[in-house]
Amino acid sequence: MGLFKRILVAIDFSDFSQEAIRISSGLANAFGGEVLVLHVCKTHRAVDPTLLAARSKAVNSMLELQKEMAKEASKRLEEWIGYLQWGTAEVKTEVASGAPYKVITNRAKEIGADLIVMGSYGRSGFARMLIGSTTEKVVRKATCPVLSVNLPALAK
Repeated sequence: MGLFKRILVAIDFSDFSQEAIRISSGLANAFGGEVLVLHVCKTHRAVDPTLLAARSKAVNSMLELQKEMAKEASKRLEEWIGYLQWGTAEVKTEVASGAPYKVITNRAKEIGADLIVMGSYGRSGFARMLIGSTTEKVVRKATCPVLSVNLPALAK
């Protein structure tokens, strides 16, 4: 095994994520090892476990919607990794829910990631300017290096 034995790739299905997963497959080809491709479904405040004591039909509906979103995300993850070459790397996918930067940094610690790869921007657009990007938070909180991937067309 090479330099990066465990890579966590965080994706949100944006164009930047597509580039991050493409680069990760190249790293996996070069270094082998293990790759975890992770998508985090952001938990809305209404389905926060601390608020579930006040269950209602609306909360149950939101929980069902979140399950369906996770199921769809799992299918998309499999499609995304299926068209790339991963060499000898063992590739796993995972869909989790919660605050994306917290889930990403916690999972990286749990698996002993040597590298986190993610897009420099995601789907959040304008909201990113107001509350800070997930990538920025991961860079600040991660205990391993973070490779922030830009789109080649934007680098020109």
